[in-house]
Amino acid sequence: MASTFSSDLKLELMATGENSGTWGTKTNTNLELVQQAIAGVQSITLSSGSTTALVMSNASISTARNMVIKFASVTLSGATTVTIPDSIEKFYIFDCTSITNPTNLTIKTASGSGFTVDASKIYAAYSNGTNLTEISLD
Repeated sequence: MASTFSSDLKLELMATGENSGTWGTKTNTNLELVQQAIAGVQSITLSSGSTTALVMSNASISTARNMVIKFASVTLSGATTVTIPDSIEKFYIFDCTSITNPTNLTIKTASGSGFTVDASKIYAAYSNGTNLTEISLD
């Protein structure tokens, strides 16, 4: 039986007796991926009027796995979208404090819904695998 990958964090789930001699390397990779999911910070540069897709790849460092997504300084003059992958259940913090005209930014799942940013501030949100929901911290 071959390795499979977890549905949310894409960690390698090794089959019993598989990967003799490489368990240390594969386990360390999985631990790095868990660390990225609970403490990782990723800086993302947006282009006004475009869509930026964050990705989550099996068993490798990926933009959408990070806990905190910090958007670099940008002025958004047109409708701009950031997507996270579908089928991922995860908590996120989006730092939009460096964005000018943030009301032009929508953050959502690739094929579901999300929310439009209403101010240059930090947002908490969770994905249920279908949609991204903003969490009110007020």
